[in-house]
Amino acid sequence: MLRTLSGLTGALMMSTTPSVSLALDEDEIFVTGLRPVVLEDAPASITILDADALSIRNTPYIADQLRAVPGIGVSRSGPQGGLTQLRIRGAEANHTLVLLDGIEISDPVTGETDFGLWSSLNIARLEILRGEQSAIYGSDAIGGVINIVSDVEPGTRFSAEAGSNDTLRAEGRHHLQFGELDLSAAGSTFQTDGVDTSGTGGTRDGTEARTAMLTGRLPLGANWSAQTVLRFNHDEVETDTDSDFDGALEDTDTETISKQITTGLVITGLTGQLDHNIRSAFTRIERTNKTAGITDGQTTGKRTTLAYSPSWHVTKPQHALTISALIDFEREDYQRESSNTLFGDPNQQQTFDTFGTAIDVIARTHNWTFQASARHDNNDGRFENASTWRASAAYNLSEQTRLRASAGQGVKNPTFTELFGFFPVSFLANPALKPEKSMSYEVGLDQNVGPAQLSLVWFDATLEDEIFTAFNPDFTSIARNRDGQSTRSGVEASINWLISDQLTVNAAYTNTSSQNDQNEDELRVPEQTASVGLDWQPTNMNGLRLGGAADYVGEQKDIFFSFPQQDVNLGAYTLFSASASYPLSQNVSLTFRGQNILDEQIEDVAGFQQPGRQFFIGLRVN
Repeated sequence: MLRTLSGLTGALMMSTTPSVSLALDEDEIFVTGLRPVVLEDAPASITILDADALSIRNTPYIADQLRAVPGIGVSRSGPQGGLTQLRIRGAEANHTLVLLDGIEISDPVTGETDFGLWSSLNIARLEILRGEQSAIYGSDAIGGVINIVSDVEPGTRFSAEAGSNDTLRAEGRHHLQFGELDLSAAGSTFQTDGVDTSGTGGTRDGTEARTAMLTGRLPLGANWSAQTVLRFNHDEVETDTDSDFDGALEDTDTETISKQITTGLVITGLTGQLDHNIRSAFTRIERTNKTAGITDGQTTGKRTTLAYSPSWHVTKPQHALTISALIDFEREDYQRESSNTLFGDPNQQQTFDTFGTAIDVIARTHNWTFQASARHDNNDGRFENASTWRASAAYNLSEQTRLRASAGQGVKNPTFTELFGFFPVSFLANPALKPEKSMSYEVGLDQNVGPAQLSLVWFDATLEDEIFTAFNPDFTSIARNRDGQSTRSGVEASINWLISDQLTVNAAYTNTSSQNDQNEDELRVPEQTASVGLDWQPTNMNGLRLGGAADYVGEQKDIFFSFPQQDVNLGAYTLFSASASYPLSQNVSLTFRGQNILDEQIEDVAGFQQPGRQFFIGLRVN
C-alpha cells in the first residue's frame, strides 16, 4: 500500500541520520526526526512505499519505484544501470540525502547517490520525506530525505528472472538464528547487455552488478541491544561519451567500475527515563574510469560517523512529549588519482570534518502535533559554521480532515568534486565556493473520504549561493556560486483509494517551478509529473496479483554541450508498466513484468538513449 503523509491514523533515530532499524513496525516512521514516530504524529510530507506498493511496478530499480511519489523527478543517463539522479521539489540531485537503514550512502566525492547502482535487494519499504531537513540531518538534506528500510522478517526467499536485452537477475535472502543472535543474509546478481547509449547504431552498453548484505540483532541484557548492517556491491557500467567535444555522444569504449561498502553498528538501551542511542557507521566508495580498457582516473570517497543521542519521553492521557538530543562527528575523505595532467595536476587528497549538535522536540495533544528542531554544525574552518532550524504543526479539524504547515532551513556544503575538480578531467577546481542555503515553507491538507485518502501540498523555497557549472571557451568547466536567489515552488497532490478488498488505486501529480537567479528554468526539472498505479489481488485465489502503472514526465530543459552550448527541450513521455504474479503452489509463483510497454522514446539527459519496450519472466520462491 502506498501511504502519503500527511497521514490520518491514530526504535531508533540519531545522528545526521536515523539509526539502523531492524525491528520494523509498519506504523512507525523512522525518517522524520531523532526518534521514530507513528504515522499520525508526523506533521510532514511523507510517502511510504510498502511491499504492496512496490509490487505494482515490481521493478528492481528503486528510482523507477520512486516515480510513484509526488515531487520526485528521475534522470537516467542511458540504460538501466547508468547514472541515475533524483531531484525532489526541483532541487539538485546532490540535495537529496539517501539512507540505508539510517546510514548515509551517498558518494562523498560527488555528494549524490547514483540510483543506477541501487536495486531492490532485501527492501521492506521506502520512506520519503520531502522538504528542507538540515535541522536534523545537517548538510545535503535540502530537497528531502529517502530512507531504504531492509527486510528482516524470518524466512527464506528467492527470485530470478530473464528478459529483454539479454537481462538476467537473481536475488535471495535467508534468515538465521543462533541462540539470541538474529541474522539475515541476502545476495543478488544482475547483468544486461543494455542499449547503445549514443544512439549511433554502435555497440550496446551493458551493466553487471553483484550485491551482498548482512543484517543482525543481538540482545545485550536488560533493556539493551545491538544491531548491525553490512552491504557490499560491485558494479561495472558501460557508457558512451562526447570524445570530440561537439556536444553529441560517440560510440566509445568507456566503462566505470564502482565498489561500495557500507556498515553500521547501533547500540540502544534504557536507563531510568532516558533511552540511549549510540551509533558508528562507515561508507567507502571507489570508482575507476576506463577507456578502451586503460584506466584514466580513480576516485575514492570515505565517510566515518560517530554519534550519541539521548531521549526523554513522557506520556499522559491527552498529552505526550519527546525531547531528543544529538552529538555527532563526521569525517569525509577524498582521494583522486590520474595520470592525465592536461588541465593541471588532478591528484588530490583532502579531508572534511564536521561536529554537529541538535535537539528535536515533538509534542502531542488531543488535536495538535508540534515538532521543532534545531542544529549547529562546526565545519572545522572549511566553510562557515551553519545553524539551521525547522518547525512544523498539524491540527486535526476532525477525524477525516487535517491541516499542517512547516517552515525550515537547508544547507549544502560544496562537494569534493566542486572544490578540487578534475572529475571529469576538464572540470577545474574552485576552492572558494560557499555552501548553498535554502529557506522553505509548505502548507498541506489531508482528507479522508470514505476508503480514499487525499493529500494536497503547496511548497515554496528560496536558494541562495546556488552552485552551478560555468563553461569556458577552452572546453573546461568550473563550479561557481550564483549571485542572486534561485526559487522553487509548486503543488503536490496524491490519492490512495481502496476501491474494494481486491483493488487499490493510487495516483500522484506534481506541478513544479524551479528557476535560477536569471529566471531561467533549472536543468532536468520537469514542470509536470504524474503517476497512476493499480493493484488487484483477488480474494478467491491466494497469491494471484496483477499490477499496472502509468508514469508521466513532462517537458524539461537540458543543455547540449556544444560550443557555444545550446539549451534544448527534452520531450514529454509516459511509461506504461505491468506486472503479474501467478501461484504455482503455496510457496512458488511465476512472475511477469513489462516496462515501457508502448515503446516510448525516453530522453532524461540530452543525447543519452534509454531502452524501449522490455519484458521479463521469472520465478519466486517464498
